[in-house]
Amino acid sequence: MKQRFSALDVRAIVTAFQQRLVGLRLQGIYDVNAKTFLLKFTKPDCKELVIIESGIRIHTTDFTRDKSITPSSFCMKLRKHLKARRLTGVRQLGMDRVIDFEFAVAAGAHAEGTYHIMCEFYASGNVILTDYQYNILALLRVVHIEDEKAFAVGMKYELEGSRSIEPVDRVQLVEYLKKAAPKDTLKRMLAMFGTYGPALSEHVILRAGLTPSLKVASALDIDPQSPQISALVEAYRDAFDIAEKLGREVCPGYIAFLPKKSDDDDDVFDDFGPWMFDQYCNKPHQEFASFSDAADVFFSNIEAQKLKSKAHQQEAAAERKLEAIKQEHEGRVAALELAHRKTEEQARRIEMNLEFVDQAIMIMRQAVAAGMDWKELEELVRDQKEQDNPIAERIVKLNLSINQITLELDDPADWDSDEDEDSEDGESHGEFSGPLTVDVDIFQTAFANAQRYYSSRRQAGVKHAKTLAVSSQALQSAEQKIKADLKAIKITATVSQTRKPFWFEKFAWFLSSDGYLVLAGHDMQQNELLVKRHLRPGDAYVHADIHGAASVIIKNKLAAAPESTSVTDKALGEKAPRGELTAETIPPSTLFQAGIMSVCQSRAWDAKILTPAWWVEARQVSKTAPTGEYLSTGSFMIRGKKHFLPPTQLVYGFGLLFRLADDESIARHTAARQQRRAIMEENLKSVGAKDTADSTQAAPMTDDKDDSFTIIDAEKPEPTAMDFNAARIKYNLDAIENATEDAFKDADTRTDAGVDTKRRLTAKERRDQRKPKSEAIEQEKQSEHVGKLSKKEQRRLGEEAKYEKQQPKEKQQQQKRGKKGKMKKMKEKYAEQDDEDRDLRMELLGAAGKKETREEAVQADLSQKAPNVEQPPPSIVDQIKALAAKNSTDPEPSAGASEDVTEETEKRANDEDEVPELPMEHLNVLDMLTASPLPDDNLSFAIPVCAPYTSLSSYKYRVKLVPGTMKKGKACKMALTVMLAAADSNKPRSVHSQDANEAERLELETILANREKTLMKAVPETEMIAQMLGKVKVTAPNMESIKQKSKAAAKSRAKSKAKN
Repeated sequence: MKQRFSALDVRAIVTAFQQRLVGLRLQGIYDVNAKTFLLKFTKPDCKELVIIESGIRIHTTDFTRDKSITPSSFCMKLRKHLKARRLTGVRQLGMDRVIDFEFAVAAGAHAEGTYHIMCEFYASGNVILTDYQYNILALLRVVHIEDEKAFAVGMKYELEGSRSIEPVDRVQLVEYLKKAAPKDTLKRMLAMFGTYGPALSEHVILRAGLTPSLKVASALDIDPQSPQISALVEAYRDAFDIAEKLGREVCPGYIAFLPKKSDDDDDVFDDFGPWMFDQYCNKPHQEFASFSDAADVFFSNIEAQKLKSKAHQQEAAAERKLEAIKQEHEGRVAALELAHRKTEEQARRIEMNLEFVDQAIMIMRQAVAAGMDWKELEELVRDQKEQDNPIAERIVKLNLSINQITLELDDPADWDSDEDEDSEDGESHGEFSGPLTVDVDIFQTAFANAQRYYSSRRQAGVKHAKTLAVSSQALQSAEQKIKADLKAIKITATVSQTRKPFWFEKFAWFLSSDGYLVLAGHDMQQNELLVKRHLRPGDAYVHADIHGAASVIIKNKLAAAPESTSVTDKALGEKAPRGELTAETIPPSTLFQAGIMSVCQSRAWDAKILTPAWWVEARQVSKTAPTGEYLSTGSFMIRGKKHFLPPTQLVYGFGLLFRLADDESIARHTAARQQRRAIMEENLKSVGAKDTADSTQAAPMTDDKDDSFTIIDAEKPEPTAMDFNAARIKYNLDAIENATEDAFKDADTRTDAGVDTKRRLTAKERRDQRKPKSEAIEQEKQSEHVGKLSKKEQRRLGEEAKYEKQQPKEKQQQQKRGKKGKMKKMKEKYAEQDDEDRDLRMELLGAAGKKETREEAVQADLSQKAPNVEQPPPSIVDQIKALAAKNSTDPEPSAGASEDVTEETEKRANDEDEVPELPMEHLNVLDMLTASPLPDDNLSFAIPVCAPYTSLSSYKYRVKLVPGTMKKGKACKMALTVMLAAADSNKPRSVHSQDANEAERLELETILANREKTLMKAVPETEMIAQMLGKVKVTAPNMESIKQKSKAAAKSRAKSKAKN
């Protein structure tokens, strides 16, 4: 099997790098191990990972690897000099296995500040960092040649002496082949000829019609004009063309496999190359788009197999250790059982030989009492044995120091004829058949010795029972200890394929309960991109009148719509084009969930303020500002009427979606998709019927109090219709919409005609209008405002005002010294401007200063009219009326996409043409995602989603988020802990069942739960943090028990680490 890159492989990979990497910036350098480094090159919307293994390989990779926590000194040196630098060139030194990465400065490659990375892939390899003059700054290893340092810090890297590939000359080939030894084969000789390498040389041999194992000295005609030499020369011409093409073009890559011995065997990698060589034709092989992809798959799979093999070896060693502990424990129990049975048998032998034992005890006792020496007594016993004394023959040993003698006792003659013994005793006696040695105390009778043995038997039985009682606990404890040790030393490095993110994952996103894709920008640049690229006719734009609210769009998946007229068109008195898709087909539940997203992304989350959101059609959103005005990045103009939604609760959620891996799994979820499609078609029909009824009425509708909405309950399989009438009455939404409708009719007069029909007020007239009026009139207006406000609105506005007071006020910049004369000239120059014109121009110029919100502007206006009277906070209706009155005279752009446009909206199409439109086919990927996998589904990966909690009702794994103090990282860990606990609880307690179908179902559910748990653990923490809200509190069922179990597991891990 091929183990490393050849010169031809290096040539092909350099060509690929020149197209894929040149121009990208080096954003990260990481250690995989002591000889392997991972380089991350990036540019906007593009990321390339390059893995370099010194002396072995280099290629881009789509697989993720565990990186070293602490970078090496060499890695730190590379980061210091190359971080965030642009790669300007990649080249191969001649035909050597050396690659030069060039990071040049703007002045050129020969200017100071340019750095090079020299990667060597021959012998043990090396990675060398040099400056613009190729002086070595750092290197992976110091190389010694003949006791001298050839490569070290401070020395110069020599570029001369590199070999190049050249066409093969016939004479040179013949002269080289004449040097062959008798046993040299043609493949071995040509592999070292020139710079073509082994793979291309074997291709040359096969192309010439020869055999690689051909003996050169004996079987090859080396005459210059022989047909064999001519065929080799012709094949070398083709090989030279291949090498030249690999240096110019990016060619596909190939992996060759060893032939399978059976159909059940897995594919075994054998070779890889940048060309379809002839030696690959007769082998199973696979083609890839580029050679870099082929090398990535080849080495990554081998790396994964090695890691898997090491993990299996560790697990096998742990199992052997556990088995040895089990065997030792079983041997200890068996020894106790044997001692128990032997003690009982010894007592029985004494009982069966009472007279004989008493005689032996009496003789020994008399001898000891007579004062006989112990040695003389032992000689006496030996003499009596020689004389065939029956008692002496049974004495085995004298142990008079402890007053004992050892006797050898046999079974009585009638032992085998006893038929009354039970089977267990029979087995026991059979185990101790024949003579049995018994220790007897000479100062006790035979019966007393038997009783002593029976007492010992009872003690051995108690010990055996205790051992059996704690045996399971002891084995379990040993198993836990071995598992802890295995976990401590287990190889945690893994190689897994990198998941390619979906196009919408760079935004804040979720899928509504009706299956609509909802997107929001993380910042103003993303808001700009979102509206320009992804907002299309039929989509809805959702926003809220509060600082920091997200710009949210809802993608309408319907491709066509019946002739309809939107609510906005009715307010403006104009019809939408026939057949144009409108946002009215989007269910109100989806609009409400999008409103929750917009509000929860704003400061309302931290301040815990309940505020309503609103939505408009896509064509009401424009980037075109009025003449003389400017819209900053992320700001838009809204024309027409806003449709306000009920105030939202600050309840969010965090869940996981799973990617279905095959068409069969996707087909199982067809019913859910058909249900959502039926909901959309029903909404279309309802909108079309309403529009038909509206078209038959002669008088145009100016009041929307009779508007009805269709809400889809996400928790029920069939949609049920209900209206928002109660909510509209409760939150004064009708009054709000009427105010905006009346106001925007006046504003649209100027927009449609292009000429302002009202007389423009002068600056003096506007100042006169701001003068304070009588106190009684102001009190009447205050009572009107208070009467229009509901208790909930008063409480909300009070909380908002309180939050405003808590915010730190910006300090006014003091006038710098020497600016007095300049300010005097400015006053003379801009004397004709009034305060409003000045504020507008200063805002357009981006001048520093406090920007008044709408509430502050209205309150300031009221305070100027009645300075001595305490003014109540204005209602939402009064705010909108005041805003509309202001827009009728001086339209002003909004930083959060909340003001009215006074120009034709046809210019919006010209702005949107600057960004390419995303095809609708990109929404088809939503069918591959599921929140509730089925037991038979094949899952690829898990995707974190942060969305309104009402949209997560069908999610299998979810947690609830409310405003709190927990940071994103900790919240993600807590949410993942809860979901893993839920996955464990989803496992069946047992997979055994008498019913075969039930047993199969339980087994599939167990497999699914394990797969889900594996995919949850594989989700990168960075992906979860990118979607998670900040400052939250995670809540879920059984939260306290899950926290306690998590703490207990953490303590046990800490204890095991301390022991190790």
